[in-house]
Amino acid sequence: MLNSPPERWAETAKQELENPRGGGMPIPLDIPALIQQKAGWIEKEITLERWRERSAACEQAIATLGSAIKDAGADVAVMIGDDTHEVFMPEEHIPAVDVYWGPEIVHIPHPSRSRSLPDAEKAPRLLPGAPALGEHIIGSLVDQGFDVSHTRRIDERRHIGHAFDFVYARVLGNDVMPHVPILLNTYYAPNVPRLGRCYAMGRALRRAVESWESDKTVAIIGTGGLTHTLIDEDLDQRVLRALRERDEETLSDLPEDEFVFGTSEIRNWIVVAGAMHESDSEMHLIDYVPCYRTAAGTGCAMGFAYWR
Repeated sequence: MLNSPPERWAETAKQELENPRGGGMPIPLDIPALIQQKAGWIEKEITLERWRERSAACEQAIATLGSAIKDAGADVAVMIGDDTHEVFMPEEHIPAVDVYWGPEIVHIPHPSRSRSLPDAEKAPRLLPGAPALGEHIIGSLVDQGFDVSHTRRIDERRHIGHAFDFVYARVLGNDVMPHVPILLNTYYAPNVPRLGRCYAMGRALRRAVESWESDKTVAIIGTGGLTHTLIDEDLDQRVLRALRERDEETLSDLPEDEFVFGTSEIRNWIVVAGAMHESDSEMHLIDYVPCYRTAAGTGCAMGFAYWR
């Protein structure tokens, strides 16, 4: 949704209503029942005027987030995102956690953005990796009891996925620092890391960064939506409150069966929270914007926050 103008949101809404199994959902949604449940309040959320308001709020939040990262003056970054069969194929290999530590990263704009780009900007380009930091993180995580997978080169038929593309282009404005992508399997059973394990890995990641013998400033960036394809504002607020209050118990004990479909991407946020909660940094919520697309309550809840 963030890569599409609000005038196009209706196209996706039509697809969701006609094909409730779309969007990678393993089970169909009961669209008529959902529409009946939300009747009386959802109608005001799915007008073009409201969509334009929501889109404008998101654009402002993206700009603020980009400025916050730039102001931090990071020399290198660790980015935690999910992979939706862009690097890893289901019939081949899906690691629970993979650390990419190659010197270069092949990047191709996501189709939701490339349709509006000139041809010259659609070509693959190489982004800088951070192999020394990546190798150190792998060793440190293994020492701390996390048996992670690792990758140094992506097959030429594939490329780093949409989770990272959004950070590169929309948040960083294509001014991408050397970085280590960590690909977290948030979607695909049976080896999805549990919420408590994600938090613990964030704490271990912080220890890894702190033990790196370098004077470089490291940013840790998590990417992904809050609840979607079905928006659940109550769950979003529980998560945001626990993030803000450093509530490890809540973040670890939330019901796993609620973190499915796109909502599973909240695991990326929890990894970052685990890394930041042992610091003096406070969480600053830039904005929370639930962007409904249909009368069934489908869409994506957007959250934008940073710790400093």
